[in-house]
Amino acid sequence: MNKIALSEEERKDLVRLGRQIKDVKGAIRVRVILALDAGYTNEEVAKILLLDEDTVSKWKRKYERRQFFSDWLEEYYAGYNGKLTKEQIKEIEEFVEKHTVTDSREVVNFIKKEFDKGYTITGVTKLLHRLGFVYKQVVLVPGKLDEAKQEAWLKEYKELEEKKKEEEVILFGDGVHPTHNVHKTKAWIKKGEEKQIKTNTGRGRLNINGVLNMETMAVTTHFSKTINAQKTIKLFDKIQLVYKDKATIYLIIDNARYYKNKEVTAYLAKQGCRIKLKFLPPYSPNLNYIERLWKYMKKYIIGIKHREKFKAFEQDIHQFFDHIDQHEEKLRQFIGTELRLIKLTA
Repeated sequence: MNKIALSEEERKDLVRLGRQIKDVKGAIRVRVILALDAGYTNEEVAKILLLDEDTVSKWKRKYERRQFFSDWLEEYYAGYNGKLTKEQIKEIEEFVEKHTVTDSREVVNFIKKEFDKGYTITGVTKLLHRLGFVYKQVVLVPGKLDEAKQEAWLKEYKELEEKKKEEEVILFGDGVHPTHNVHKTKAWIKKGEEKQIKTNTGRGRLNINGVLNMETMAVTTHFSKTINAQKTIKLFDKIQLVYKDKATIYLIIDNARYYKNKEVTAYLAKQGCRIKLKFLPPYSPNLNYIERLWKYMKKYIIGIKHREKFKAFEQDIHQFFDHIDQHEEKLRQFIGTELRLIKLTA
């Protein structure tokens, strides 16, 4: 006899499951059981659902071999809503929102401990997706970030930008230390295969102190063996030469010690020096546009290109800055025009 006898509760759970499943094959398997329960023969179910009779018989046997209906669902659709109440699902959602869950096993254990119900990792993963969660990188933020100071600084910067005169310029400055190596990235690769990128030791590195003009996308740099007060002064000399037509050069920088060195302070106090430093709040790289320039360089210039010799690496970096105008359009899109505040979550 082809008929399968489902209880009313089993039938409701299957109907609900069939409506929720996004996987087409999974939905068809549920319909096979529902159709057999409705009194259709194997042959009729196969004809209606465009299957062969062997497939229908196989799924009927798989269902019948399970002593309990929930066991059958646990194997094929682990994590279906019928096993948990709405209140329990809400508790799971709150648990994941409150904690940083890096492994689905944590949720499996939570369900077992709180509700004494056994879920598989696959089932939990499907449940989390249905609840709107995705598995992605967490966002790292400075532990000592001060939101109030960031907001106050951004307000001051916008006022400075609005009131800036023609004979003034605003620059964003910072130091960066790119290493002689490639950077790991994602790429389209055939399933089951891998794509290898050669690496270097990463011992060689460059030291670059630079400033970015957001209006023109012009970059002024100074390369050196190290970045200190003396090298910073050399960069300042270069900036004043490049912007010789500007009466005031506002330079927005972080709180690196060499910017507050006595020699640098004395240099800035000299008569004729047109540079005025504007310090960012502590731990605020998100408020410095030039940080995005460094990310662009890391992604598109250093990238995944293997350079066996450090000299080749150095030449490519110099080439980038020497011809940065060729990147202007792409740079503007990458860097954007808005400074973003970091809102700390609880």
